[in-house]
Amino acid sequence: MTNSSNNSENDTTKRKEIEIIKASLYLVDFIFITTIGLLIFKTVWQNSEMKKKVQYFILCHHLLCCSLFCCFGFAYNTIRAFDVKSPQIVFWIIFGVQTAIGEGVLITLTLMALNRCIAVCWPFRYLSLVHSVKHKVMICVWMITMFKSMCLIMIEGKGKSPEDIFEVVPSCSIVLGGLFARTMGIILILFLVAIITISYCLLYREGKRAGHFNSSNKVARKTIIIHGLQISFFLFPLLIILADRRSSNHFILHVTAFVVFSLAQCFSPVVYGLRNKELQIKLFNRQRTRHSKYVPLWVWKQNS
Repeated sequence: MTNSSNNSENDTTKRKEIEIIKASLYLVDFIFITTIGLLIFKTVWQNSEMKKKVQYFILCHHLLCCSLFCCFGFAYNTIRAFDVKSPQIVFWIIFGVQTAIGEGVLITLTLMALNRCIAVCWPFRYLSLVHSVKHKVMICVWMITMFKSMCLIMIEGKGKSPEDIFEVVPSCSIVLGGLFARTMGIILILFLVAIITISYCLLYREGKRAGHFNSSNKVARKTIIIHGLQISFFLFPLLIILADRRSSNHFILHVTAFVVFSLAQCFSPVVYGLRNKELQIKLFNRQRTRHSKYVPLWVWKQNS
């Protein structure tokens, strides 16, 4: 009995440590992604040409999903870290929304790869195909992810009575941690990874055929390496976290995987946004114009 109670206390301590680490990382990611995202949003919104381009439309949705995912992740893990008591359905809803938004992050990442693939491999059909369906596709993404999370919540609570669902319990209980929910998450990630891999392979084949991936083109090789590392750091740690049923048994592995996953989220606006030359130029011009408003008149006259 003593060993059992000690193991239970150790598991609880490790769980709280994991939740505190997760909440802290989610908060840092939220602040960074939201700050960079607002700069990109304003730049795209104030430029009529960029607003028409699908790549920036998807990028803005991707950054929005990343920011909201970190926000709900911070709220959920903070609640779990302090063992806040609330009806069980509340924890299900918070985590369900976070899961839906997290799937939106992965899907928008996939859509960015697909968009670039179609633009390069089928340029003549690109404008008529992508621009006509971009709003419909994004609406479907939000609807499908929310519907999937709602179905998982219903499956989770299928064997429970209404009294159990609305019972006030500590937040330490695992939400959507069943085998079916984890399996569905892993299948979705592998499916999206397959689409991204196929898109990049088609891009590489078309680029090599057109001579863009010769030995002197360091920019193309660098872009492929950076995007490949970004996607790997984003997806593989997530697979480890989903496959690890009891994080307290593999504390170091779980924390390391989450730190890598968190860093990949944090650098997502940089890799897919700030590395874009057009966006860099627009941001620089916008900041220069903004600061020039506060330059005294005598400085302008002196410079002129």
